[in-house]
Amino acid sequence: MTTSEAHDPRQDSPEAAVSRLRAEAGGRLAARHRVDLDPAELARAAGVDPALIEERFPDRDALLTDLVLAAYNAMGDSAERAAAEAEKAGAELLGRWVACCEGVRTWALAHPEEYVLIWGRPVPGYDAPPETMAAGARTVLVLLGLVREALAAGELALDHVPAPELSEGMARTIEPLAQGMLSGLPTPVITRMLIVWTQLHGMVGFEVNGHIAGVAADPAAFFTHAATAMGQYIGLPH
Repeated sequence: MTTSEAHDPRQDSPEAAVSRLRAEAGGRLAARHRVDLDPAELARAAGVDPALIEERFPDRDALLTDLVLAAYNAMGDSAERAAAEAEKAGAELLGRWVACCEGVRTWALAHPEEYVLIWGRPVPGYDAPPETMAAGARTVLVLLGLVREALAAGELALDHVPAPELSEGMARTIEPLAQGMLSGLPTPVITRMLIVWTQLHGMVGFEVNGHIAGVAADPAAFFTHAATAMGQYIGLPH
């Protein structure tokens, strides 16, 4: 006898019925994150001969990887271009930092589905290959380059904001960063860099997913203010 056969809904209290209903709804909400990207089926829907794309996209994961790489690289292009244009216009380090952040936001708002693909909930059953990590690092490398530039010039503030002592868990968190992409930076800067990186995508995701309207009368002004504050927090001169 199955669970559904054993259960008699007529014996539910109103509270139990609502609880079961919520559980069923939650399962269906979770299922909406399952992506149907069969390349052959998509090719037919797009009016493309499946044989033309079979070699390049033999399965769903190959197509997903292509989409992820394209999204990361497009976001990286926007961030790099914005920072370079700010530098060309004479902006100092903080102005270039803000421009890079705004480049991320501009691209994300113009391409919300692509942004959610790379910075939303992971696609169930899909493990992104290493090459996507390199593409995804392009934006943070722009910001990190500005931090390193300020440090090399002796212009990066190190003790300008109070910071709690590192817990054991936080020390384990920053250790791989200190040995990898953020090597050579002082520990306080590494912790602040991790904080501002998550803050950046928290803000962008908040807006992309439609949660900014009731918070900020001018979302662009709010973002610029926050990006400036993050640059000051990281220690860039202003």
